Amino acid sequence: MMKKLYILIAAIVLILPSYSASAQNQEDAIMIWSTTTIHKSFGKDNNWTVGILSEYRHNFHEGVAKMSQYFVRPSVAYKVLPWMKLQYQMDFAAHGSKGFQWRFIPEITLSHKVGDFTFAYRQRAMTTWNVKSSTNSTVLRSRAKIDYRIPKSPVTAHFAFEPYWCDFGNAVSNGFAWFQKARWYAGVNIKLAEHLYFMPQYICQAYHNHKGRYDRRTYDDHVIYITLSVKL
Repeated sequence: MMKKLYILIAAIVLILPSYSASAQNQEDAIMIWSTTTIHKSFGKDNNWTVGILSEYRHNFHEGVAKMSQYFVRPSVAYKVLPWMKLQYQMDFAAHGSKGFQWRFIPEITLSHKVGDFTFAYRQRAMTTWNVKSSTNSTVLRSRAKIDYRIPKSPVTAHFAFEPYWCDFGNAVSNGFAWFQKARWYAGVNIKLAEHLYFMPQYICQAYHNHKGRYDRRTYDDHVIYITLSVKL
């Protein structure tokens, strides 16, 4: 029974992008992101966590397949309170069109659990330094997420929404915030073994113009995002 449930959930998550893309602009991009993560918690009550992430991103826009980005992301996190976590990450990234990049990512996550549901809000600031052009940019990412732990199973489903606020420092000086794009997430996290997790999910990424409005002239991104996670 549980095996059939896993297959059904994975099939829904993997098929959904194809269905969504067929209903969108023919110029929309289909992407596959594959990620491997390793995390280790330690300290009193396991409040500290260190980890490393490796991610490949492939783009299938207009029938052409190519690797658009690859990065490695070490991280360190500290749980200040049961409902508050601070984290700092740094990316060493190779971007297909922009060359080598460094990304600096501090963030704070607040969460609250109600029964089998967990509600979380994450505020992330991401500063990107482009080595090739010697330029940098900063965006704020504000993600709201709902997790649902399916009773009597190792499966947790999640839904999330995350807007990107572009070049926030410049926006403040100009008196308004520039809304860059928005992401919608839907997926599941499946515990395969004691320390091994598999998370397939679908991401829709929609772009907005400088006035913060959805730009129908641009293509959307439809992402199949596969993560294999080891928690030591």
